Order: sequence, then structure tokens, then C-alpha cells
Amino acid sequence: MMLSTSMKANPIRHIPQRRTLHMASVLYTEGATAETKDFGKKEKAAENQWARKHDAELLEKLKRSLAEQEKKTAEIKEKLAELEGKK
Repeated sequence: MMLSTSMKANPIRHIPQRRTLHMASVLYTEGATAETKDFGKKEKAAENQWARKHDAELLEKLKRSLAEQEKKTAEIKEKLAELEGKK
């Protein structure tokens, strides 16, 4: 039996590659706190609580500022009324 010349020139056999299981593709969630639902809910609740407190502080500051401006406006109106009455 004679082999063709192409078979004689390449004595290395072609071996099909096997697919291997890569362990690096496994996702590990043990200890991943950012991925848990409870942690996300707690974090969102804490952020909402901070935002409400911050907004309440700003609102209180604006109310105080408005009260001061109303007091100054009332004083100016009184002085204006006095000046108009002296004419």
C-alpha cells in the first residue's frame, strides 16, 4: 500500500482540540455584599433618609430667612408710613 506524497511530507497527525471547562468563568458571589438585595435596600433607605433630613434643614433655613426679610420689610413700611405722615 502506497501513501500519497502529501501524507509522507507531514508525519504529524491532526488531533482535534478538546473543549475545556474554564474555572475562571465561574462567578463567585460569596461575600459580594453589593450584589445582595437587602444591602441595596438598606443603602437606598439611608440615602433617602439623608436626603429628607437635608431638605428639611434647607427648608428651615429658608423659613428663617423669609421671616427675617418679612420683619425688615415691616420695619421699612413703618418708617415709610412715618415719613408720609410728617408731610
